[in-house]
Amino acid sequence: MPTEEPVAGTHTRGEVATAARTRAADPQPRRFLPEVQALRALAVGIVVVYHLRPDLLPGGFIGVDVFFVISGFLITGHMLREVHSTGRLSLLRFWANRAGRILPAGLLVIGVTAVVAPLVVAPTEWEQLRRQALASVFYVQNWVLAGDSVDYLAADNAPTPFQHYWSLAVEEQFYLLWPLVMVLMAALAARWARRGGGRAPVDAFVLAGFGLVVVASFVWGLIESPRDPSAYFATTTRLWELGVGGVLAVLLRDTFRFPLARSALALAGLAGITVGAFVLTGAMPFPGVAALVPVLGAVAVVAAGRTRGPGSLTWLVDRSWVQWLGNASYSVYLWHFPVIICFMAVVDRRPSILESLVLVGATLLLSALSYRWVEQPVRRVARTHRSQPRVLVTAGAAMLVAGAVALVPGVHAAQYEREWREAAGSVAVEEGSGLGAEALGKDIPPAFVTDKPVIVPRLTDLDDELSRRYARCATGAAEDTTKECTFGKGERTLAVVGDSHVRMLATPLESIARSNGWQMVTYFHNSCPFSSEPRTIPNGPACVEANRATLERLLDDPPEVVVTSFYSGSKFRDPGTGSTPGVDGFEDVWERLERAGSRVVVVEDAPRPRKNVVECVASHTTDPARCGLSRARATKDNGLLAQAVAEANGIELLDLTDRYCGQDRCPAVIGNVMVYRDTNHITDTYARSLEPFLERALDLGAR
Repeated sequence: MPTEEPVAGTHTRGEVATAARTRAADPQPRRFLPEVQALRALAVGIVVVYHLRPDLLPGGFIGVDVFFVISGFLITGHMLREVHSTGRLSLLRFWANRAGRILPAGLLVIGVTAVVAPLVVAPTEWEQLRRQALASVFYVQNWVLAGDSVDYLAADNAPTPFQHYWSLAVEEQFYLLWPLVMVLMAALAARWARRGGGRAPVDAFVLAGFGLVVVASFVWGLIESPRDPSAYFATTTRLWELGVGGVLAVLLRDTFRFPLARSALALAGLAGITVGAFVLTGAMPFPGVAALVPVLGAVAVVAAGRTRGPGSLTWLVDRSWVQWLGNASYSVYLWHFPVIICFMAVVDRRPSILESLVLVGATLLLSALSYRWVEQPVRRVARTHRSQPRVLVTAGAAMLVAGAVALVPGVHAAQYEREWREAAGSVAVEEGSGLGAEALGKDIPPAFVTDKPVIVPRLTDLDDELSRRYARCATGAAEDTTKECTFGKGERTLAVVGDSHVRMLATPLESIARSNGWQMVTYFHNSCPFSSEPRTIPNGPACVEANRATLERLLDDPPEVVVTSFYSGSKFRDPGTGSTPGVDGFEDVWERLERAGSRVVVVEDAPRPRKNVVECVASHTTDPARCGLSRARATKDNGLLAQAVAEANGIELLDLTDRYCGQDRCPAVIGNVMVYRDTNHITDTYARSLEPFLERALDLGAR
């Protein structure tokens, strides 16, 4: 990254030195731009550091933005030179050259990663590996990630080894669109000349066309980035960054005048990129206004050109290792991410400083090999090959072969599914089965109670394990009203109210209601505990308004029983009364319901697992005990509900912690059942195993 050389071929240190000796008065435009190579080296360096240790360089992701500007600048310069010299742009030649430059190394890394990654990555990730490997082969990875709403900048996100191909996909889509714009503008310029408009101003037309794309994309990015994290991957919000480089290529005239000013411009651009890498964070909307920092920084460095005199960094730019890293930056970008992600999959943590240095060394070695034996030879052949259609056909065939190799993780996933189905065929979680919560009763809860160490549900199905039947009844976090849903029929009503942590108990609660001839009415509101106090997150006021309306509906026709709970990780705003934030709000709504005649049962939240609980269990399916957490750590945030119940009148607390934990630890797998679907919700399967204990506590049949 970027996938375009600043000139044809590669360059030795002697050639760099020759460029350095170019006189200030030389009127010929330079064909070799060592400062652009150095900028590429900087960009790939900060990206690698960011992916290794984001705590050290939280804004290192902006290296990709720098690459975008460079790619737009270089590719537009190539196209302009061809249009100026021949009056036209050969699309076949352009796309054939791009295929020869991009595909060999890119497809090689995909193929190697597709074979190696399933050996170290958890089985739960194999199907995702297949999807993203295929998306990378055909350069649509950015849209796959956007569709999946992946937060690329989230610190706790678990990416695949292919995720970095999103930026290459954006570039490839740019390479499809940009020459078409160039051809259209050149045709309009020629038509202008034929109609008597004078000498065709090709550059003016091209500049106008590029400018429209840049402005439209930038405005769209400003609108979308703050409200949709998937905008980070969208080609529509990224085109302006590449387009700015294209505009610069049209406007820039090679000159050696004003050396002090040019040195100052280069230093300012370098400073902007460096400061941005340390100051910008993933919490900022991107690419929005913040993206101007790396984009304008890159523009400044490129526009400054070859500097000399006081303040010049030419002495650093011309270092052989800087130029080598710039030349090999595409290979470095390709290899570094799979190396890092596979290492993290093995050790289950981020690398230390020493380990990071070793990983950098491994990346540079792999990059040197692929650059020397793949990139350069294929590029030389593609450059001299005169049959562009044959090059494109060969490229298409290579993509199909790589696509077949990309299916390897899917083959592993299918085998995993077959083996699981065979083992799980006789495992049914129901009352009296002894599975799940029924396996508790010992200081150390057993992970397995069957002959075979099989875990249900299937770990690859955990996304469907949050009471999916009730998803249509869940209200979005930002809404100021809450949906009401009714299940079953009966003269008596069980109301279930609160956020997703009471929703995860809905399956057993509905079963209990039906078996006792009751109806269940739900008021589920994501990230909105049933309280009159606002949370500290932005939807706090909307949540309070929604809860007020829900409480009014409940008071209009009070249900016999109200069951509620909440995510214990929620934080409330300080009411300024001296009470613990959150206590007064819970006490208020509960007591109003109790005075109206409802029995209020408050269920303590489930203990919290370790953050990577799913990946851990998937990697240790025969010994999931190592994936548990101490009871003290798992329940450290619990207690607010108990405090509120203690201060309220007539409210019942149902604490099921002993149904999740032994005396000292809270396992991830109990009685063959996976307890957690993610970092804080239990699986619907485990919730069903809690039904006997919930039913005894609620005792609806006695009412």
